[in-house]
Amino acid sequence: MLLLIFITLVALLRKLSEIPGPNRLFQILPVPFWCYFLPMVGTTLGWIPQSSPLYTFLSQQLLPVCLVLLLIGTDLKALARLGPMATLLMLAGSVGTIAGGLASFFLYRRWLPADAWGGIGALTGSWIGGSANMLAVKEALQVPDRIIGPLIIVDAGVAYSWMALLIWSSSQQAHWEAFIRPGRWSPATHDPRWGPVRDGGERGDRGVEWGGLRHDRTPRSAFDSITGVVFSIGISVLAQWLGRHLPALGSTINPSTWTILIVTSVTLLLSLTPLRKLDQAGLSKLGTFALYVLLASIGARANLTAILQTPAFLALGLTWIAIHGLCLLIAGYFARAPLGLIATASQANIGGPISAPIVGATFSPQLASAGLLMAILGNILGTYLGLAAAWLAHHLSGV
Repeated sequence: MLLLIFITLVALLRKLSEIPGPNRLFQILPVPFWCYFLPMVGTTLGWIPQSSPLYTFLSQQLLPVCLVLLLIGTDLKALARLGPMATLLMLAGSVGTIAGGLASFFLYRRWLPADAWGGIGALTGSWIGGSANMLAVKEALQVPDRIIGPLIIVDAGVAYSWMALLIWSSSQQAHWEAFIRPGRWSPATHDPRWGPVRDGGERGDRGVEWGGLRHDRTPRSAFDSITGVVFSIGISVLAQWLGRHLPALGSTINPSTWTILIVTSVTLLLSLTPLRKLDQAGLSKLGTFALYVLLASIGARANLTAILQTPAFLALGLTWIAIHGLCLLIAGYFARAPLGLIATASQANIGGPISAPIVGATFSPQLASAGLLMAILGNILGTYLGLAAAWLAHHLSGV
């Protein structure tokens, strides 16, 4: 019954978001936010149980399959179109996210739970890649729900406030350009290093959608879809079996960690082979739907009152995002990068593939697809860097 509620909620939210015409609600707060938030409200009001065997099953069994579905169609070659400046800024944003997380954790660790270091890794995964990376790191490190609950609220509240600030900054482009004196750049005559203009001036890979996945619109049979799902389940089962037989390394590398690392790495490698064509059967759409169901189950484990119990999480999030922004501004200053590209790189880290093109287009339509490609890079790196940040935070905690 609980699973049916989550599936119905996700299906309804996706249907509402696809209604033609202006839809400001889902532009400002996209579907993943509501998948988190509405079950969280239900739990707070006592309508949904905060603990259930279903939640554990979804995290352990559905998540690895979901990762295969989302990653098998990744177009790694598309990243070559980013160019050096956009790649530099995206990586600077990722470094800033890790630095911000570790510095904030060090500052506030005395007011945080002793095992909050795992949450630092999970939120790092989210703020470099996206929700799938956050769930991957959470499951890999077995981060307790009492840690994830407040971080979900921080993730949503701080991230969307940051997005609003980035959109506002589009009015400050002239001041930034006067400050750094970048020279020839303008939205109309941009530096080709940010990505080539193709198809008569239209930039971008219009086949790339949520999660950095490309979809060939060629119709495929239901048999192809079933084959892709069976393939994804097979990769998941193999990864779980290998994870149980590989040695644990300290507190951060355990069978769950091995499973996530194997699933992610093997699937990305297979995306370079003809197996990538499996995504033409719509696997990434299935993966996205499964991910939203997972988000709903994670939201149901949280309680809106959790942030009141641990307000240090909110202070941590605000300090964290400020350090991330400062690192990007410093990198942008020395690279003489336009403010639009800096903001797009930041949102590609913090917000991911859904919102990065929106922020980019606020500055210039030409930056929309650059934001999407930067977010693809974040999807690829998020899980690895999230686990690395957790390992570093674990050493800082002294546990």
